[in-house]
Amino acid sequence: METTIGPLLGRLADRFDDGDLKLVECAYRRAAKHHAGRLRRSGDPYITHLVEVASLAATTKADAATVCAALLHDIVDAGYDLDVLRAEFGAEIAGLVASFTALDQGGPMPGDRRVMLLKLFDRLHNMRTIGHLPPHKQRLKSLNTLEWIVPVARRLNLEPVAVELERLAHERLDPGRGFMAVRAASMVFPSSARHRYLREWSVQFAEVDNRRGAYILETLCGVPGMAVLLWRPHARVLIRRILTPAFATRGRPWLALAPFLAWVTYQMGRSSLADAFAFVLTIPPALSTLIIRIRVRLGLERERDTEDG
Repeated sequence: METTIGPLLGRLADRFDDGDLKLVECAYRRAAKHHAGRLRRSGDPYITHLVEVASLAATTKADAATVCAALLHDIVDAGYDLDVLRAEFGAEIAGLVASFTALDQGGPMPGDRRVMLLKLFDRLHNMRTIGHLPPHKQRLKSLNTLEWIVPVARRLNLEPVAVELERLAHERLDPGRGFMAVRAASMVFPSSARHRYLREWSVQFAEVDNRRGAYILETLCGVPGMAVLLWRPHARVLIRRILTPAFATRGRPWLALAPFLAWVTYQMGRSSLADAFAFVLTIPPALSTLIIRIRVRLGLERERDTEDG
């Protein structure tokens, strides 16, 4: 036993009293006995994963209950009765294990920070050994890590863990040189959307081993239309920012339009006074209505002002 749990107990010896160390040792014995003969995909005994998770938790000054729960975090999924666990290790440790199990099964985010630590370090060790999973599972796990686990690490103020998880995940999602054309084309997207689409496309690209050329071509053909859709909200904001100062008062648009309208009226009057007169009677009133409508759309004027004017 000592060759597996010994380093962990040594790390905890300066913080835990004899009772806590004995409790950690009992948790290890229970986990080792229940998972006996079970191997990870790497071929290592399953208990090595549990000890690694507990060791990672210990680096954050976790309490004895958290370290014990780390050693026992998979025991309920492996068929061990939760009531027996509660009787053996107490309500606190059993509660942490139960919350972790519920979270793993899609349950709500727990309120206890220690459960999130267990989840975080469980994923960190799994990402370090992810190379033993099938490629498609590596990609799905990596994508989930970026979207959910990394933000959790940052909320827990564990930036080094977040950085390592990001690096490990991106290594599995990197589609290689063939994806460079799509990456370059994505530069026409708003930055907020660019990274999201690149993550999705890179996962898809890695799954089409025999159709990568066709996939790249189809993606590139869809980029222009997608760019238009993504930029449309931004374009509306930009247009509003440009028009607002120009239409800040009713008189400002007329300062720009008056020279042009005067020139058109003069040119029309040279050939036909009737046409010039009709132009003056119809176009300026129409433009005035249009100016008011634009000001209403920009929020510079209320609708009832339009009706009054």
